[in-house]
Amino acid sequence: MNDQILSPKMLGYWSDEDIAQATDEPGIYCIYRAAEDPETGNMEVQELLYVGESGSARYGIQHGEARPRWEAHLQPGEALWYSIGPCGRANRERLMAALIHAHKPRYNSDSPYLERFPFDRTTVHLYGQKDKLQAIFTVERHD
Repeated sequence: MNDQILSPKMLGYWSDEDIAQATDEPGIYCIYRAAEDPETGNMEVQELLYVGESGSARYGIQHGEARPRWEAHLQPGEALWYSIGPCGRANRERLMAALIHAHKPRYNSDSPYLERFPFDRTTVHLYGQKDKLQAIFTVERHD
């Protein structure tokens, strides 16, 4: 068994206007729908739409194949927001798979990780900007 604990610090949030300021490190990235909170009037994360991984998380966000689908999902006044969890190549796919398996984002509907998790037991402890994500969760191997 190769149980693993992964503890990325989620950085963000960025919008399309300031994504150039985001880290260009390798890692996983989360795409969110943000909208104005009716009580506070502030823009806030409303829904996790997609989880991906890339050798350059910022590039993955800016050039994701599903970007037109993410944008088409938005209503007037809403925006896409992004967070990045820096992670080395050795654990990037495992971390992405754990997040997809646990959270089942709408636009990861074609991911094999929705129903299966081909890695040994993995515990994820997220820090930082983690709205709409479980802070601590464990995914068991499920081939």
